[in-house]
Amino acid sequence: MKMARRIFVDTKWNPKKNNNSKHVSYDPDKDVFFEVDSLAELKEYDEIYLDSSIFPNMWKQLREVISNGKSVYYFTKPWKWRQIRQRFREDLKIKTGRVSKTDKGDAFLLWKVYELSLIKNNTHRYFKPLTIIDIELRQLLMRENMLYKTSKELEIPAYSVLMLRAVEILEKRLKDVRREIVDRAIKLIPRFTDIAKNLGLDSDDINGLTGLAGELVYNRSTSYSSSVRFHGLFKANAHNARRMKRYSSKAQRYLLMLTNAILRKNSELHLPRYKDMRRVLRMVTEARKQIGLAGDGAGA
Repeated sequence: MKMARRIFVDTKWNPKKNNNSKHVSYDPDKDVFFEVDSLAELKEYDEIYLDSSIFPNMWKQLREVISNGKSVYYFTKPWKWRQIRQRFREDLKIKTGRVSKTDKGDAFLLWKVYELSLIKNNTHRYFKPLTIIDIELRQLLMRENMLYKTSKELEIPAYSVLMLRAVEILEKRLKDVRREIVDRAIKLIPRFTDIAKNLGLDSDDINGLTGLAGELVYNRSTSYSSSVRFHGLFKANAHNARRMKRYSSKAQRYLLMLTNAILRKNSELHLPRYKDMRRVLRMVTEARKQIGLAGDGAGA
């Protein structure tokens, strides 16, 4: 049986260099580092492991790689880099001559994390697969999030005529990208429309459907308790205050959008509270189980 060939990649993007930043890669079988301009160049590898940074110029590359039957995984715990660097500091120094952060060092550390998690049989905790759903929807969700943040920044008390026009243009673009997200989600996510109906949403609830798409893309867990932690929907105290910092703000915002739409649908005209979001989250996780959209843990 042919052994899968794996490559570990520290991704790079520098818009000032017209996207010409090279990805530093480490092949543990050959024990060599090399650089590639595009992930599509890694044709001889069956599994590609990326760090947590997926940049705008990478979506086309990733679509090509996955379409060619390669498996792609991304690192989901970037907040552990300092701890990881300390744990493998001696290996890192021997391999790269430095303990401080380097592109080669990060590619090498991805492999060390994979190797250790393989021994402990918990690779799913550190690396999540990227699917065609991620490729097609995450870039749209990133665009939607950017437009949303920009529109909020422009919401100031005193508007000029030009500023009002800019806000109108942004709002139109935001509506357009949300419709595109919903259309793409209906085509790509199995039984997306059924989940929406179970939640009481119809085709006119664009904001709610966008929230549902974002929730299903970013949160893959069918575990309610895991999903609560992933969204940061628990009260902070001395014991779990640090964990509060590690929730997914993206997933929380899309769950908030979804919750707000459901509350309005039910004539509950108050701002969503954590208990409302937890109630909707439970509904989503139950719907995922019922229609067979089981995941492998919360996303990132």
